[in-house]
Amino acid sequence: MKATAVLALAAASAVVLAGCSGGGGTAGNDSSSVASSSLKSTGWTTADRSSIKDGGTITLPIDSAPANWQLSNLDSGTVDDNTIAGTYLPGFIQFKENGEWEPNKDYVDSIKLTKDSPQTVEIKINPKAVWSDGTPITEKDVEANWKALNGTNPAFAPLATNVWEDVDSVKQGSSAQDVIVTFSKVNADWPSVFTAIYPYWAVDTPDHFNKAWAKAPYAADGKTYVSAGPYILKSYDTTGGVVTFEKNPKWWGDAPKLDTIIFKTVSRDGVSQAYANKELDAFNLNGSADNYKTANSRSDSKIERSLGTTQRQITLNGTADVFKDATVRQAFAQSINRAVLAQAILSPVKSPGGVLNSLVYLPGQKGYTDHVSSVYGYSAAKAKAKVESAGWKIGSDGYATKGGKTLAVRFVIPSDNPNSANVAQLVQQQTKAAGFKVTIDTVPTDDFFTKYITTDGRDFDATYFAWQGTPFPVSSLKSIYYPADAGQNYTGVTDSSLGAAWDKANAELDATKRIADANAIDKKIVKVAGTIPLFAEPYAWGVRKDLVNYGPAQFQQSSVKWQDVGYKK
Repeated sequence: MKATAVLALAAASAVVLAGCSGGGGTAGNDSSSVASSSLKSTGWTTADRSSIKDGGTITLPIDSAPANWQLSNLDSGTVDDNTIAGTYLPGFIQFKENGEWEPNKDYVDSIKLTKDSPQTVEIKINPKAVWSDGTPITEKDVEANWKALNGTNPAFAPLATNVWEDVDSVKQGSSAQDVIVTFSKVNADWPSVFTAIYPYWAVDTPDHFNKAWAKAPYAADGKTYVSAGPYILKSYDTTGGVVTFEKNPKWWGDAPKLDTIIFKTVSRDGVSQAYANKELDAFNLNGSADNYKTANSRSDSKIERSLGTTQRQITLNGTADVFKDATVRQAFAQSINRAVLAQAILSPVKSPGGVLNSLVYLPGQKGYTDHVSSVYGYSAAKAKAKVESAGWKIGSDGYATKGGKTLAVRFVIPSDNPNSANVAQLVQQQTKAAGFKVTIDTVPTDDFFTKYITTDGRDFDATYFAWQGTPFPVSSLKSIYYPADAGQNYTGVTDSSLGAAWDKANAELDATKRIADANAIDKKIVKVAGTIPLFAEPYAWGVRKDLVNYGPAQFQQSSVKWQDVGYKK
């Protein structure tokens, strides 16, 4: 999963790759689906610190260990990467259950807008906040982050420059912990860039940005691990893909309850057995009936559910010969029965779901409007007509040809991912009705986002993964859809008017007017047809019964207070 707007304490200015792939309502063995109205934004069991045991270990599955610990690097930015980063990276804001933000008092005494013109933000960093090597967190860190991520120096090549590109200056105020951020133009989503801050030595030069944290989060000495969170990296088994954290002795906040946090690389087809063997303490069911059955059969397990931010979608490579024509891209989208795909993934775990008809807002978010159905709502006949209008001729074998070439699509998916295989097979079957010949290419999971689904090589025609939605859906999306060579625009195509459209939306502080601006953007990116929205996936997890303050959550998953995660007494 990539993150559309990196929420999990990585730079919420960019969205996160979610992965290839109700407050704690229990499904039990009931075969009926859960009603969407019963789901809450946060589904984990909440407990006060006084009721949590001291000590213990939590082991959680990941698809792969970080390819680069600098989350703004082009090789990084998955949901797993961001979840891991939440244990050690400082974030100046945190999210409430309803998606609203508030200052994270572990790191800042205050963070607020102090002037409208020019837009000015003042951050007063908690004087106790330090990196684990003893270096205080100061204005110097924030300034270095801005210079690395604002896009003015192409040598940094960050994943996204959203919001930071609108900042004119970052300067020290009355002390090293007083940060004055002045914007060159108004950006309503200014808080989004303060979800994660790197130490200055990791981002102060392009070489450091690209290499200093390539293998681990290092202190300035380049040898010892560093943290500004409740936990610090203890060991990193690169062969087995196991990342182990222990308590950070320099942590100034509430004492962490758990002794150890372990993130373990487990294949999607092996995760349920690992949970059954009690090698894992919680896992996302990811639409698997087998996972659902296993989670219900383990005696000390429960099913927890919540609303989700995972936007499942199909991405088309608009630079590939087969998809250079927007009409052909729209035809491909229109030939897919998205409702069938949603049912195939959600029904095995009894989750509610319908198709996603916006590329900006999630169902339930204010502003959500259907702009998709009118452009490529399912119709095999209309899709076929579009193909033929683009000059292709349907042959006796059912496939379209033009100039001696077949309308062939190479659909790239990661290995060990049953859901991706299921979706690809359904797409292969459905799109044939419009003349497309889809070939499924299964590649190693570890190479999926680093060698195939990239913005520099784009070694695919079509693919399936997910973006993580965010409480800042407007600014965070820009790097996915504009410009064509943006760090997260895997489609490689855009609408030239989108730059001005985003400038207008980001500068609009009136909420109602901003929704109108965002929906104007939505209409444009839907017509580009590089991204085909499928469904917004509610979360369903198998969770050890005594685990508290961790599990499925729509917005708070990106603001887990790891010092409060543990097991009930």
